[in-house]
Amino acid sequence: MLFNLLKFTRTIGVRFISVANAACFGRDVSAIHFAALLKECRSVNAVRQVHQQLVSSGLLSYPASLLAVSFPPLPSQPFLSPRSLGTGVVAAYLACGSTDEALSALEHVIPSPAVWWNLLIRQHIKEGHLDNAIAISCRMLRAGTRPDHFTLRHILKACGELPSYRCGITFHGIICRNGFESNIFICNALVAMYARCGSLEETSLVFEEINQKGIDDVISWNSIVAAHVKHNNPWTALDMFSKMAMIVHEKATNDRSDIISIVSILPACASLKALPQTREIHGHAIRHGTFPDAFVGNALINSYAKCGSMKDAVKVFNTMEFKDVVSCNAMVTGYSQTGNFEAAFEIFKNMRKENISLNVVTWTAVIAGYAQRGCGQEALNIFRQMVFSGSKPNSVTIISLLSACASLGACSQGMETHAYSLKNGLLSLDNYFGGDGVDGDLMVQNALIDMYSKCRIFKAARSIFESIPRKGRNVVTWTVMIGGYAQYGDSNDALMLFSEMISKPYPVAPNAFTVSCVLMACAHLSALRMGKQIHAYVVRQHQYEASTYFVANCFIDMYSKCGDVDTARSVFDSMPQRNAISWTSMMAGYGMHGRGHEALEIFDNMQKAGFAPDDISFLVVLYACSHSGMIDRGLAYFDIMSRDYGVAACAEHYSCVIDLLARSGQLEKAWNIVKDMPMEPTAVVWVALLSACRVHSNVELAEYALSKLVEMNAENDGSYTLISNIYAKARRWKDVARIRNLMKNSGIKKRPGCSWVQGKKGTASFFVGDRSHSLSPQIYSLLERLIDRIKSMGYVPETDFALHDVDDEEKNNLLAEHSEKLALAYGLLTTSPGTPIRITKNLRVCGDCHSVFTYISKIVDHEIIVRDSSRFHHFKNGSCSCGGYW
Repeated sequence: MLFNLLKFTRTIGVRFISVANAACFGRDVSAIHFAALLKECRSVNAVRQVHQQLVSSGLLSYPASLLAVSFPPLPSQPFLSPRSLGTGVVAAYLACGSTDEALSALEHVIPSPAVWWNLLIRQHIKEGHLDNAIAISCRMLRAGTRPDHFTLRHILKACGELPSYRCGITFHGIICRNGFESNIFICNALVAMYARCGSLEETSLVFEEINQKGIDDVISWNSIVAAHVKHNNPWTALDMFSKMAMIVHEKATNDRSDIISIVSILPACASLKALPQTREIHGHAIRHGTFPDAFVGNALINSYAKCGSMKDAVKVFNTMEFKDVVSCNAMVTGYSQTGNFEAAFEIFKNMRKENISLNVVTWTAVIAGYAQRGCGQEALNIFRQMVFSGSKPNSVTIISLLSACASLGACSQGMETHAYSLKNGLLSLDNYFGGDGVDGDLMVQNALIDMYSKCRIFKAARSIFESIPRKGRNVVTWTVMIGGYAQYGDSNDALMLFSEMISKPYPVAPNAFTVSCVLMACAHLSALRMGKQIHAYVVRQHQYEASTYFVANCFIDMYSKCGDVDTARSVFDSMPQRNAISWTSMMAGYGMHGRGHEALEIFDNMQKAGFAPDDISFLVVLYACSHSGMIDRGLAYFDIMSRDYGVAACAEHYSCVIDLLARSGQLEKAWNIVKDMPMEPTAVVWVALLSACRVHSNVELAEYALSKLVEMNAENDGSYTLISNIYAKARRWKDVARIRNLMKNSGIKKRPGCSWVQGKKGTASFFVGDRSHSLSPQIYSLLERLIDRIKSMGYVPETDFALHDVDDEEKNNLLAEHSEKLALAYGLLTTSPGTPIRITKNLRVCGDCHSVFTYISKIVDHEIIVRDSSRFHHFKNGSCSCGGYW
């Protein structure tokens, strides 16, 4: 008896052990009996047993007419060929879910029908086994079965979703060889496949061929529009949509196609923030009756929100009869991105009240909105609620959360998020062992690098960066690591990493953000030579037109901070258009170089160009006036900023005015302004007052300012150094020692003075009394000769700046060893005559060094440009650009 099949044999009235001895039972077993038996099978094991009997009987390989000689079929039973029985076996295996055995059986059916291959291919695609689907199609071809248009459409879909350009182009050849190149369904599938594989050129060629043959339909146009949207060609997509609207209206179409057309084009409007075009498409949808559709409504809400017109988005939302979670998510996202958190939370709360399921998109939209606005703590709270609700975060959620941690500097929470990602499979461990990873992994890794960098844990950030194979790093990976070093770490590392980024193997082209980060590093280091090289690189590449403001503004800032404000002005003048940051950057550049008149000229021209000054503009104006000795004009601008421009003064503006008055000797008036401030003075105000006390040796007021800083927990090494210098100048050496002990006991370390200068062979750095350089003997010898020479010209060492209780001769020796003097001597030894010597110091230049440089500039053929922590000094022909206001 056939195992477990008694109920089936009763159905057809046959009992047997095998076909070979079926005659012993006095009944005939024909193909129709097996066919009926296969239909009754409910398990893979049962199908296998029937399949084995069919194979052993020869019914799958011999004509039934030969078997009829000994076992004639019943007259009422129709004839079944081996092919029909074979496909019956395939169908039985498929019904029981065994696709592998169905495939094996199908390969033995000769000839095998394409429809069964199509079923197998479609089943694998449905299960997400795209590679297997393509492999089955190859076995189909080897079996000699000619693919039909259904086969090819399924395979092209699999090639696109993988994506696999190589497989796709291979099947394109099969399509042409089998005469399907004019089948519009297959041609549309080809357009979609090439678009998904990232080959816009082939996508356009196939579409043009369809168009020339006149077989294009609305699906063809939708596919090419979607391809241009996906490949960041929004204007081309809009142009194609406009042509489609004129051409396709005469062709057969349906509501579904119109809906897809609208949904495909609106992301292009959103990416361009093209509000007029969004409204035109909205009108088109209303005229053609597609607007009430939920998909169209959701796409319109998203587009209006990204265009910044939440008013229009609300109108669409309120008009929609059916609102689903996507509709609500679009509104939450829009409100979050525009900073209207109250409205976003209102919809968020309403979704909960109305029992609309909150999916990962909803939670992520709220978290991302908070993170983008710097509300990190709120973002973390929402994430906790999300986890407690049972909703599972995705990669985008983790990225938004890491951004929130970075904005707070919340390293512990960032590390917890990192661990959560690993634990829940949102970040693959393979990447830490040389795996290639996937796009989701890379996005999370980039966010982790950014978070650790902003938390100043560069060892962890660099470890993650190095764990990504070089060929797997994209421009974001490089940019977050370079930006981290430039903003929070060692700018030298940023420059070295940038050189590595554009070098072989696997060079990566920097984008505008990368360029801005590396220019920031150049500005920090005063690395003018490197800055010029990057400028030349950008000019050669011609790929930053879309970011003209962004990149040009960075060049203005870099050249200004590297001491070449005239080149910064050339960049400014060459800009075809300027924004408010362009004008402010140029003003700031002139201000830090003591060229206040040029800064105010830029301020006037800015207003003539139609830009209204804001609080930042006035802050820069006051700064420029302070560093140029323009007392009256600075005070006048401070008076009119609120009266005529409606700009309220904040603590930073008051600190500039205090600095302005202090530099002109009006310390009492500066102190009165501090007392009369309409708000509580902040740390920046007390620091400005403390600096003013140093200039005027007012010990009592300096002690009061320091006490205020201590109360605010805002004291640092700079504050203690200032008060120590004030005590030293007053020869209160016990107080100097007391402050030093206080700093030591508090764990506050004074930053050592360091100066660096660019020479022919690179940059040389010097500390106080530094003798580590190979040219130290020549440096000290030259410095001694120069000081002897300028003494004969009237130079007298200002021993007040030797902040130690020693005799005058020892003080003179200490002054001669200041880092900026050593840097100057090195520059004179290594720089060609007539070339500017550019020196940068991490602290303010001391008064004695300022005096020495002024004298030396009379006897050397160089302009000496010194950048300290406060401003620039240009020494030339015995004078300094600061005019004594420093």
